[in-house]
Amino acid sequence: MKNIHIGILLLGFAIISCNSEESHPKPDFDYELSELEKEIMDQMLDSISDDLGQHRGYQEKDGKIYHLWVHGGNWSKEYSLVEEADPSTFTTIKHDLKIDLGKDSKNVYVDATVLANADPTSFEQVKGYFWKDKNIAYLLQYGKQRQLIEGADPSTFEVIGDFDWSKDKKNVYSKFYKLPESTPSEFIVLSENWGKDNHFFYHNSNRLDSLDYGTAEIISEYYIKDKSNVYFENVIVPGANPLTFVADGVGSFGHDDKNMYSWTKNKGPITDDYKKTYIDKE
Repeated sequence: MKNIHIGILLLGFAIISCNSEESHPKPDFDYELSELEKEIMDQMLDSISDDLGQHRGYQEKDGKIYHLWVHGGNWSKEYSLVEEADPSTFTTIKHDLKIDLGKDSKNVYVDATVLANADPTSFEQVKGYFWKDKNIAYLLQYGKQRQLIEGADPSTFEVIGDFDWSKDKKNVYSKFYKLPESTPSEFIVLSENWGKDNHFFYHNSNRLDSLDYGTAEIISEYYIKDKSNVYFENVIVPGANPLTFVADGVGSFGHDDKNMYSWTKNKGPITDDYKKTYIDKE
């Protein structure tokens, strides 16, 4: 299994390397992966993750519960003691996600770690990586650093669309964060990073207060414009011309009729390399 995974990785990196050198000559601009390259990487990681999933889970041994996982560095099988687990009441929570979940009479476990304050009796899946119990709503997609959707009301909690947006009767949430002064009943998910209600546009949890709502137009997952300005996420891009601005690559940089832009920065007049790589392909 280890040799197959290494081969897949090397093949994918070789394809990306060749594609990058031939299709993206870039001596003077920040390089980012193309959609094809991102798709190759995603397929590689999904393939490896699916195989590793067959070697994960929980196992009882010598009166204790262990979490079985595969070390990403050398593909070796590892066992971590689930220290607080009660073997007599421990069960695996079934789902189709790329994490391991279990519970006993007192706790819920994500891999080998206790999910803080979770109630095992009422713990249930809402959709995808969104879960809830009678007291708390959770997003379990991003590891141990953050899991709680702070302030969410589990009794009215629901997921909006196919991305990391959710809401309850009072608020809208992007991942773990509450949107400021949003209207849940009017909120619409526009893309992975963009949403709006009847008054404001939001990039994730950031509200665009100065954006002209009536003339707003999303350009990419990072850029939006109105009749007067171009914005990178929720920050105005100084000097960018909204009449001619176009996002390039996968959307985190772009150009107008005169200059190149990376995030909010003006990178100067459009170069021949930039024009050949991005503009001539439009």
